[in-house]
Amino acid sequence: MTRFIALVSGKGGVGKTTIALNLGHALHRLGKQVILVDANLATPNLGLQLGLLNPEGTLNKFLRKEKGLHEVIYRHESGIALVPSSLNLVEYQKTNPQKLTELFEHLDEMSEFVVVDAPSGLGYEVNQILKNSDETLIIINPTLSSVMDALKTVQLAHMHNSIVAGIILNMTHFGGWNELKQEKKKKIIGYPIIANIRYDGKFRKALLKQAPVHYLYPRSRTAREFKNVAKHLCLHQGLGPS
Repeated sequence: MTRFIALVSGKGGVGKTTIALNLGHALHRLGKQVILVDANLATPNLGLQLGLLNPEGTLNKFLRKEKGLHEVIYRHESGIALVPSSLNLVEYQKTNPQKLTELFEHLDEMSEFVVVDAPSGLGYEVNQILKNSDETLIIINPTLSSVMDALKTVQLAHMHNSIVAGIILNMTHFGGWNELKQEKKKKIIGYPIIANIRYDGKFRKALLKQAPVHYLYPRSRTAREFKNVAKHLCLHQGLGPS
């Protein structure tokens, strides 16, 4: 059975796309079948980070029935399979987000995991994604505003019966004297933090090389964090509040 895992956050710019990319590769390296989906129809970046600037087959064209599912799935040199969305404004304007449910129906039983990079916020597309996802990973930064926005996202996941699989803390600094403490974040949200991804210059290098950090630097601390999240997902099917 396919497990649909949505990566969501209340705020934009928290690093969902980068985490989706590296988590997908970490699951792939554990021998799992994985498909990544860029469901951020308005501002997609997943394909862009892997060098897909103008793909012929896109999620947009699939939703409009102009392409079949196999025509919009791409395989990166790292082994990642992904469904990109179009960067073109006209393509976005012609796409009906109400059709997103059809993608989930077609992907069911095609892969062990489908990792969905969702838009930020609490809008219609996020609701559609959560409604069709088995589990949700909440991505936060070490700021009070990010944590409070994530709390609303947790509540939205509950409304759609999507199990919260954990919290990923992203873009932290070593020491973090001016950052919200981890225990405080956990207390506010009520779910365990399953990874702490620090600022790492390798992310910028990986972006230039158009590949995941987990693929290019498999022995790095950052790669180990993503591997731990992947193992967590393989071992546990969601978590209750802590």
